[in-house]
Amino acid sequence: MRRAVGPMLGSGMRFFVRAVVTGFALSLGSALFKKVQDHLGLGEDKDKDKQAGEDDLVRQDGATDPKLES
Repeated sequence: MRRAVGPMLGSGMRFFVRAVVTGFALSLGSALFKKVQDHLGLGEDKDKDKQAGEDDLVRQDGATDPKLES
């Protein structure tokens, strides 16, 4: 005879098991996406990000240092 596992677990334990399974699935999905993002054309351009980061840094320096001249 087979019994369903659900009734044997308490509601707190069932919540915990669902949380663990969900966390594992999200972690696995993230790892898979990182592996295939360049192949799918969804990867980020590192040169664009580097340039944008430098521009943001310059703007932040000017905003915090009023004596800074460009």
